[in-house]
Amino acid sequence: MSAPSLLAGEYFEGFDTAGKPATRQGISWGYTDELSPVKGWQSIIPGDGYAHLCVAAKNLGALPHNTTHWPFQTLSLGPIESNHRISIRAKNTAIEGVACLLFTYREKSTVDEIDIEVVAYDTAASPSHHQTGTNGGWTDVRINTWANATGATLQPSRSIRTPILNARGTKVSHQDGAFHIYTIEWRPESVRFIIDGITQGVITDIVPDSPSRVILGMRRMPWAGTPEWKGSQTLLVDWVDIEQLSTGTQ
Repeated sequence: MSAPSLLAGEYFEGFDTAGKPATRQGISWGYTDELSPVKGWQSIIPGDGYAHLCVAAKNLGALPHNTTHWPFQTLSLGPIESNHRISIRAKNTAIEGVACLLFTYREKSTVDEIDIEVVAYDTAASPSHHQTGTNGGWTDVRINTWANATGATLQPSRSIRTPILNARGTKVSHQDGAFHIYTIEWRPESVRFIIDGITQGVITDIVPDSPSRVILGMRRMPWAGTPEWKGSQTLLVDWVDIEQLSTGTQ
């Protein structure tokens, strides 16, 4: 069986056509609806220029808190390898009760992964129950890597927990009704994590080296708090852009 083709150049998806994006440039798509079941691709991509990833507060409240598998509501595409910039433009990413995600993932005998995990407040960080809105509040983010990690221990890994910062170094909230751009720059020697053009962190010691799927959406996590809202929330993704990087550039 031949190996999957890997992206060379740029790939862009703007969700203007209803339903599952066609396989092109070696990139195929999938979805997971473990948090809120959907009725097929057109429920997620209705053709209005956005991908809609929804979750209801009642679904989060009903989840057990001792599970070893925390459920997802996501889109996936790939495979993608290093020397690529992976970006999404999305709105409503700071939802209490879930982590909103952009990550790469590969699991065979070992695990490779790169994460941006955005959360209204991180209950395992300090301070854990800070203000989250635009009136003095901020949004937390975890940036993580795993490279050839064992399935039993998920080591080695690197994780940085930080408030999202703007160009002035000020903590900012993404509960602002605006779209933001979340970016992973994946090179063989480093992973750079960028939000709205501002580098939030760089990891150089543990860098994955295997082609992986790109996954975006949300996941119920034990450190993501509990929903303080009623009804449902929708993470809107405006576009996905993957651009090949020049070898050796920083």
